[in-house]
Amino acid sequence: MAYFPFFVDIEGKRCLIAGGGTVAFRKALTLMDYGPDIVIVAPRVIPEMERLIKESRGKLTWRRREVKETDLATMDFVIAGTSDEEVNRRISNWCRERRIPVNVADQQEECSFIFPALIKDGDITVGISTGGNSPALARYLKKQLKDAIPKGLGSLAKQLGSYRDMVREKVDSLPVRRSIFRAMTEEGIRQGGFSGEQAEELIERMLAEHEK
Repeated sequence: MAYFPFFVDIEGKRCLIAGGGTVAFRKALTLMDYGPDIVIVAPRVIPEMERLIKESRGKLTWRRREVKETDLATMDFVIAGTSDEEVNRRISNWCRERRIPVNVADQQEECSFIFPALIKDGDITVGISTGGNSPALARYLKKQLKDAIPKGLGSLAKQLGSYRDMVREKVDSLPVRRSIFRAMTEEGIRQGGFSGEQAEELIERMLAEHEK
């Protein structure tokens, strides 16, 4: 079954990752770009995870022991990434009882949400899912799409966002606004961005065209 791609702001949310191996490390590394507070629960972690924890400036903390049910208190979502399927299943059950979203590594039937293959450039995120059927295919699609997406679109998206208030102040008509945003996007892609002065000129020019 296909999964619906909710995009959720997780900055400042609390995430529990059970496990300290390669799988848990990859999940933590991916999540770090989105700003949650992550708690790692594991007796041991691989050197890469330990280094990530030290470099995280407090965004990752490590409880050096086996995971307990009480660890779920105050958590917004959970990743079960231990090497023990039974432990992962137990964590999934705890989460489901409390209606806490949970992802279980390599056990799709135990997940209430799945990790897509991600392409990230600034505030632009593309998520790719095969419904858990083929991670290899998701990775293939990720590579194909990443190669096809022009460089620098993340910076352009941020730039375009900074002009939204300007357009709203100058333009009352929603259809005209949409035309302006579309033209700004096309122009920005064509020339790799533009200045505030160029944005104002484009707005004034399109307003004049619509008033004819």
